[in-house]
Amino acid sequence: AVVSTQSTGILRHLKGKYLVGHDLQNDFQALNFKPHPALVKDTSKCIALRHLAGLDVKRKPSLRLLTRLIRGKDIQSASHCSIEDARAAMALFKAAEDNWEDQTNPFLDDSYWAHLT
Repeated sequence: AVVSTQSTGILRHLKGKYLVGHDLQNDFQALNFKPHPALVKDTSKCIALRHLAGLDVKRKPSLRLLTRLIRGKDIQSASHCSIEDARAAMALFKAAEDNWEDQTNPFLDDSYWAHLT
């Protein structure tokens, strides 16, 4: 894929940084960027947030729904705003931060490694 000069500048700023957002794979794909999984904090994949919201852990919730159920705020009501989305994702991350790693990293679960014993 061809990466524009603007994308190259963005990538330079993202490299090695923690990235917080919701359903980030499309953004990464558009930038042809593959960050280290340990640096990605994707609220769409966080099981702890689904528990906090009282949602089925097997279904991926929208940012709008998680924000309404956990933060009690409506977002994206008039139009899409990437700044509003970023703020909502960061607030959700902060709400689940203490339980984040246990809920999102399959490598930390003993069952992931069971086939090796």
